Amino acid sequence: MQKNCYFPILWLIPEFDADLVEEGCFSVLKRKWDVSIFDLYSLVAQKHPIRMPAELLQIFLPQANLEFSILANDITAARDRLDVFRAMLSLQGIHPSISPFAANISLNKYAGINSRSAGNQATMHEGLREGITHKDGQIEMWPNELSFNCIGANNENLKSTLTESLIIRAAKNSEKWLGLEEAQGSIRAARRAFINAPLMPDLGSSILHIWQGIESLFPTVSTEITFRTSLLLAELISPLQNRAETYEASRASYKDRSRIAHGSEKEISLQQWLRAWLLLSRALEAVLDRGLLPNEEELTRGLLGS
Repeated sequence: MQKNCYFPILWLIPEFDADLVEEGCFSVLKRKWDVSIFDLYSLVAQKHPIRMPAELLQIFLPQANLEFSILANDITAARDRLDVFRAMLSLQGIHPSISPFAANISLNKYAGINSRSAGNQATMHEGLREGITHKDGQIEMWPNELSFNCIGANNENLKSTLTESLIIRAAKNSEKWLGLEEAQGSIRAARRAFINAPLMPDLGSSILHIWQGIESLFPTVSTEITFRTSLLLAELISPLQNRAETYEASRASYKDRSRIAHGSEKEISLQQWLRAWLLLSRALEAVLDRGLLPNEEELTRGLLGS
């Protein structure tokens, strides 16, 4: 039986009127209430399986303006769908974000649990008087991404506001992408690199991880890698961007990758990281747009116009 898993998302800002935007198995909920440290301590005291210190939860929760709710069979499947959904949002220019933990119940429902369980409803805000107590529900939490780093936090190329139309489009694209991964498992590695690279605190390691994702799209390329990969990327992304522009960006970024791998790149800039990440972003967007990942022969024929 499928159940909802709730993932508080840091830094993103809701820009829609309803409390909830829902599409298929994906939902985005506004945070309505603050969860106090007393709520969190009471979860520990009442032995809810939260698996994280209350103090750590208190650090993360004030940064969460919304939650993603994912309907899935278990936490593992929910995490995978969360990655796909965030990837589809990022393809629309939304800022990378992190989800430090997941829960089986929305934070809006366990906010105020300490006071409700103590029978202090009369002193609470009206909207918090009704809700879950320690007697009638169990809160379960799982650590997810315990990283404070998100590369390019102030990058002007990326947005942090979520609109209703953007959420619905990302949810529909997520369903489409999950189908593509079932048909072509090779694109899964690229998608995971795309969503995980911004969480890595070291720019060089992140660029190497991005290029692992790019190269996983072309597993048969083993010689003249810079030249051939850049050509294939140029053709793959051609519905979205000029081939020459992609080709030059790819060659430059692959040189960054090689210097990092061999330890000769001493200073790495955010611009170098963004160049690599945008290449992978556009590659995934092109796969989504095409409805499949063409093989090397098909891309080569496209370059030749045949």
